[in-house]
Amino acid sequence: MTFTQFADGILLRRQISLLAGAIALAVIGVTAVGSALLASRQATEMAQSNLLQVARSVADRLDQDMAERLREIRNVAALEALQPHWLENTGSLRKVLDRMQGTLPDYAWIGFADREGRVRAATGGVLEGANVGQRPWFQNGIKHAAVEDVHAAVLLQSLLKPQADGTPFRFVDLAAPVSDASGQIIGVLGVHLSWRWADVVRREVLSSRRADLREDIIVIDQAGRVLLGPDLGATPFTAEALAAGSFFALRPEGDRIATATSTRGRGDYVGLGWIVVALQPINTALAGANHLAVLITLLGLGAALVGMLGIRSVAARLSRPLSQLTEAVDRVGREPNARMTHRVHGSPEVLQLSASVRSLLRRIGTAEADARHIEAEASNAVHVAEDRVRRLGADLHAMQLLADTDALTGLLNRRAFMPLAKDAMSYFKRYRRAICVLMIDIDHFKRVNDLHGHASGDEVIRQVGLIISEAIRTTDKVARFGGEEFVVLLRETDLQGAAIFAERIRQTVADNVFEPEGACLKATISIGMAEAEKSDEDIDRTIERADRALYAAKSAGRNCVRSLEAPSSSGLSAAA
Repeated sequence: MTFTQFADGILLRRQISLLAGAIALAVIGVTAVGSALLASRQATEMAQSNLLQVARSVADRLDQDMAERLREIRNVAALEALQPHWLENTGSLRKVLDRMQGTLPDYAWIGFADREGRVRAATGGVLEGANVGQRPWFQNGIKHAAVEDVHAAVLLQSLLKPQADGTPFRFVDLAAPVSDASGQIIGVLGVHLSWRWADVVRREVLSSRRADLREDIIVIDQAGRVLLGPDLGATPFTAEALAAGSFFALRPEGDRIATATSTRGRGDYVGLGWIVVALQPINTALAGANHLAVLITLLGLGAALVGMLGIRSVAARLSRPLSQLTEAVDRVGREPNARMTHRVHGSPEVLQLSASVRSLLRRIGTAEADARHIEAEASNAVHVAEDRVRRLGADLHAMQLLADTDALTGLLNRRAFMPLAKDAMSYFKRYRRAICVLMIDIDHFKRVNDLHGHASGDEVIRQVGLIISEAIRTTDKVARFGGEEFVVLLRETDLQGAAIFAERIRQTVADNVFEPEGACLKATISIGMAEAEKSDEDIDRTIERADRALYAAKSAGRNCVRSLEAPSSSGLSAAA
């Protein structure tokens, strides 16, 4: 049997229903696959963007804390008040070191060793009299301020109180040379900073994220070995994957999306090359996209079924006159009164289409009605498509805002701020219109978190961000760079105008009473300023000078404004 013979035996309404069903299934299949691919790609890009933000947050915290610790050690080593005690009154020196350790318990051991490497004074008297002359921190610290990477300390492991979880001690060493009144180096002040501090940073960042995201953070060294996270000492990622920044970590226990960012140091702390990797299970990241693909497929199948039933009903209605016409034409010439064709029923429509002129006219009328129906359906489909395009545009705009905005304060994040700052720098290079950068940091913010909790700390950050954003002009930009640090870009403003603006913000914050969760507390900020100069290669140079000015403000006692352009501020910056 040929296809033509097969088709001749099937009624027209059934052929239309079968064809419409086949087309609907094909369209649904293409739509479902395309939607699934698009949703999967968008979900992956969004997950990578969020993970990169998490990794950068941890990296910035690590750099900031290490820079603070190095600055503290250098400042203590340079204190004039301690010069008489370094080699003579070691008992008083031990008390000073004990108090220093009490302010920051993460200092597992603090000690002073003379030029021969003999420990003269140490916290708790640990290692006093021991010779540390062969230790890297001493050998490097006798020359300049030094930082040594994460390592185990076998000797201290047996002398210090065991950790609560029984894990071995690991430390980051910091050291700075100590000079007498004549400037002669007399020894080294060394510190073993417990690596538990980094795990606290990791847990704090993870606790600020939703638990259902199932995110994880790993810190690795330059050689790719895990310093913090599961499988300590392992090398789970290739150098190529880490260099790419975003990659898929394929593991037997489950594949995960991963992003990597390197610590870059801060100020005088050049960094140790740590790499922060943020991960999330692929199934978790794509759960929404998979749900959307299933929903689209089910809705499409339902629409196809309804459409097939509707088309079958329409086809039956359209073919009924043809069947009636077939019987009427068949009676013409057989019955005396059968001279005109009326509404009659008959056999399949296609075989009898040309039987009579009435059949042709009726087909024309039916075709016109069908055309109007199709036109109405097409117009409705256009309206539906336009509505979907509008909703998709709104969703894309919302996702762009989410990617460019800091979740806590609603301000710009670093990713969105830097292109605006680079554009302002280009404008400055071309037209020499002054721009200034302010680096703002909340003073003693860790104390706020420790005394009042992280929720109160977050509220202080939000209110400080609100004070800054309400003070700036529409042409200026403010962003949260991470932690309690903000950056402000002032266009068409020289250093004198920036100083007036910065002092107004500083005074507003100092006069404000913060009331997070019913508590009443005061907070202050320190501000560093820098004006763009012709010698600046890019905006990063201006930001770096503003950051150095911020450290000068911190060293000057906090709650003040400093600029590197002033000679006194330059000295403070160098001391910091």
